[in-house]
Amino acid sequence: MNLRIIQLGFYEDFDSQKAKLGKYDPAAVFESSKSKLISYNANPQSSCLVEYDDEPPHNLDSDAKATALIIASALHSDIFSEIHVMRKIVIDGSNTSGFQRTMLVANGGYLEVEQKKIGVQSICLEEDAAKLLKDTESVREYSLDRLGTPLVEIALDPVEGTPSDVKKIALTLGRLLRVTRRVTRGIGSIRQDVNVSVSGGGIVEVKGVQQLDQLEAVIMYEARRQHGLQLIAEKLKKIQFDNLSKEGTLDVTSFFSNSKSKVIQKSLKDGAIIKALKIKNFAGMFGYEPYQGIRLGKELGQQVRFLESAESSILTSCQITELRKKRWSS
Repeated sequence: MNLRIIQLGFYEDFDSQKAKLGKYDPAAVFESSKSKLISYNANPQSSCLVEYDDEPPHNLDSDAKATALIIASALHSDIFSEIHVMRKIVIDGSNTSGFQRTMLVANGGYLEVEQKKIGVQSICLEEDAAKLLKDTESVREYSLDRLGTPLVEIALDPVEGTPSDVKKIALTLGRLLRVTRRVTRGIGSIRQDVNVSVSGGGIVEVKGVQQLDQLEAVIMYEARRQHGLQLIAEKLKKIQFDNLSKEGTLDVTSFFSNSKSKVIQKSLKDGAIIKALKIKNFAGMFGYEPYQGIRLGKELGQQVRFLESAESSILTSCQITELRKKRWSS
């Protein structure tokens, strides 16, 4: 296959750009700290200069606009008299321009599911992102074959109910879209972002659920995870902890001498000391499991891996700079 390889390293301006309200976006600051080289694979037969970000975008595709209007009408939404193109900043490199073009087409309306009306918040017409091929510590690689493909985004009102109720709503919406005969079918053509929350908790967004069979399981797991953390928190509140002091710390540096973590190894070479804190009456809390697979130790471990990944990316920024110099000079 004849592939044109485009390698761009756009990361230096993320941490210097402020949002419209004059504040730095925490997500953009975090992503910029990774200092990754973004590599794009493009087939000249299916990609053009617009996808390369070497040419201004063309006029809005009339078929895509008509499809969005048909769907808005089917959902009884209020269509705006004017449609304006907005730019949404993309921080992970999945768009060569650094932002996604999106248009608010309509708002309001409803979807009828088993004689019950589910409210519609908004309907947008936007463009798809590039497909992620590979993501390593130093390089993130994308394919441009689907970049710019028209998408219709439908946001529904919050719904109180069981995971099976949500599945019925998604199934009904999918059937309505198929009736138009203007949407693509198959895995990946419809992706659902689900906001899950339980009583007394926050809202967690699960992105990109592609199969209806997975939808119930995803919602059930996230609901159990949130409720499980609430049960863990309630148990922690009942424990009487002694005041923490320096006398309760232990030097455990020797136990990490053979650690495979790059962050720990670099810290040890720089003379860092690792200490453990002894907490009375905390025995068994890390392994306490209100639901199968839901543990405090597991949650803390995921947070540590997340922070370790960010720190590791920062530590390799100098290596990436050298990699850029070599690739651009060759």
